Amino acid sequence: MPPVPQLDHVIWAVPAIAPAAEALRRDHGLITLPGGVHPAWGTRNAIVPLAGAYLELVEVADPEAPRVGFTRRVAEVAAAGGGLALWCARVDDIQREAAARGYAVVPGIRENADGTVLSWQVAGMPAACATPVLPFLIQWDDPSAMPGVMAVEHPCGRIGRVHLDVGRSGLEGLHITAGDAEILVTGGVSPPGAPSPSR
Repeated sequence: MPPVPQLDHVIWAVPAIAPAAEALRRDHGLITLPGGVHPAWGTRNAIVPLAGAYLELVEVADPEAPRVGFTRRVAEVAAAGGGLALWCARVDDIQREAAARGYAVVPGIRENADGTVLSWQVAGMPAACATPVLPFLIQWDDPSAMPGVMAVEHPCGRIGRVHLDVGRSGLEGLHITAGDAEILVTGGVSPPGAPSPSR
């Protein structure tokens, strides 16, 4: 299997975006920017840009949305209090990378808060939702518009290194080097049947 490409983003499922965004600002000095709605999934997001990668806060916006796939995963983690739910690796040739893993490639789209449209290709979402230690893959249709490069000045300082801990038992924490500080955003959720990671 090909090596895992670079981290694109980490999905943090939350019961509600506003208090989670306020906690990130208050506790970690991280600013959350408006995102948009995923109409196919009934979810809404907000973006914390991290020097090319990003932390994506996601809530279920439509209570009537079917609880399957991505929506189910977000809803389950949010109902448990919220936490790191999924992670995504960025690739340059998603057709090749998906074929090597036996994944189908699916287009995605959402409207930003400013009315512009963001689109991408994604693969491996069902596998990642079933086994969250695995990443799903993404290729942005316009890399210059991807959320990780949105301009923001975080009170904690310039973002340097971003690292996600992926253990056998789940997603265990997101480490962010910002200014002179090391930030740890925790709240990982284990895959079904696995023990919770120790804190």
